Amino acid sequence: MAETASARGWSGLWLRLAFAAGLAGIMALVDRIPLGEARFEPALLSANYGFLLLEAYLLGEVFARLRLPRISGYIMAGVLSGPHALGLIDSDWAHRMKAIDDLALTFIALTAGGELRLSTLRARFRAIAGIAAGMVLLVVPGLAGLTYLARPWLPFQLDLSGPGVWVVGALIGVIGIARSPTSAIAIIRDCRAAGPFTDTVFGVTVLMDSVVILLFALAASVGGSVLTGAGMDAAFLAAVAGQLAASVVAGFVLGGALALYIRRLRGYLPVVLMMTGLLVSEFSRWLAQWFEAEYGTAVHLEPLLIATAAGFAVQNFTREGEALAEGLRAVALPIFIVFFSTAGVHLNLPVLGSVWHLALVFVAARMTLLVAAGWIGSTVAGQGRAFRRYSGMAFFTQAGVSLGLASDLARRFPEWGPSVAVFLVACITLNELVGPIGFKAALDRAGESGKGS
Repeated sequence: MAETASARGWSGLWLRLAFAAGLAGIMALVDRIPLGEARFEPALLSANYGFLLLEAYLLGEVFARLRLPRISGYIMAGVLSGPHALGLIDSDWAHRMKAIDDLALTFIALTAGGELRLSTLRARFRAIAGIAAGMVLLVVPGLAGLTYLARPWLPFQLDLSGPGVWVVGALIGVIGIARSPTSAIAIIRDCRAAGPFTDTVFGVTVLMDSVVILLFALAASVGGSVLTGAGMDAAFLAAVAGQLAASVVAGFVLGGALALYIRRLRGYLPVVLMMTGLLVSEFSRWLAQWFEAEYGTAVHLEPLLIATAAGFAVQNFTREGEALAEGLRAVALPIFIVFFSTAGVHLNLPVLGSVWHLALVFVAARMTLLVAAGWIGSTVAGQGRAFRRYSGMAFFTQAGVSLGLASDLARRFPEWGPSVAVFLVACITLNELVGPIGFKAALDRAGESGKGS
């Protein structure tokens, strides 16, 4: 019987691969049809999304059969379909498909906030604080030191013989501790994981999101002062802190509005939640443009922080937390698939190919430092063997936040930032590909996979 079940499993795997190959063939034929005046752009965009959704779902199931995370399959589907591989989705369509990123990111941030329970955070506070402190105190200086040692081979357009090397090292170190809450919630859902290890890892992930933004602002401000000889920009740091605080307040207001809607109406809740994700990102963008036009100053609320705070508020300060969780679960799968597959489409393989050898060194060093930070932080916090051995493996993955900070680095320092950003994108690409496998392995070895709903 076991052999029969195994044979059926492998036949199902080959069937899914055959369907995926068939879809790819159909998409290749569609691209070659001369449509002329019959070309209708919205329909073609929908066709690209539909193809990617189905292709990624099939590859995700194949990866699950191989005991790998489904999101690795989603990402791989995007990589293979994208402009740098098979070209089934060219660079023009890939650019247009970025429009869904804002909706997906804010929706997933809302999901992340809804998964955070105050009682759990209180119970796991010591472990969360210990591991987070280990990451900040070990990984950031460790990567900065590696930058100093590797300065003769780094392809940066900056004099690394002086203080510039420490500025770059600090920025690389800060971006190195950025985690991906999006990947975390997807893998936890995929593995149906639950327990103290899962709660701690997720708490550290969400906490580090805010810590990294603050540290990046501090490092960028200090770095700019060091390189230009100017004084420390305390006003800039105060403005960043104020914007983060305003984002949290806006999130709690939004959470109150969502709780009121669920209590009074509740109809079409999954659709309302998707629209909420889109409105949060669009409102943040509009507010930044309005302040820039009216007052000549940059005021940017963080949409991810707003959405996370909204989900957290509904879950912990209202009675509508479970209803919110049900509404989010109803549409989570297609949004996860679209987000991670489009992330794969946008992975820049030529950039990775140009600096892959140095990127491998930094990625390996980062992973080693994270494992050490997890061990030390868990030991100081008095956690058990599973925490000491496997917590660092849960933080390998990087994605949206890291890429956003790399882009911000290029914008803040136009003389040398773009070359550093190219290198960081190569490192983040490797982390995005292999990180989910490490996180799933950590959950499996901690014995918490399959214990959730």
